[in-house]
Amino acid sequence: MEIRSFLMRAMLNEQEQVRDYQRFARTTDNEEISRAFFEFAETSGRTAARIKDLLDKIDAQ
Repeated sequence: MEIRSFLMRAMLNEQEQVRDYQRFARTTDNEEISRAFFEFAETSGRTAARIKDLLDKIDAQ
């Protein structure tokens, strides 16, 4: 698989995880689990941003 295609797919997967984690965090009544899933969303968001940076570098070449 071409690098750019893989990075695009990985970024979209991370972005989808952010949405899924946030949605679940909002639906649970368990405070500890909610906080954990908001943290997971943040981590996936940072990963998506890092992948976007890599894509930008590839596109600039």
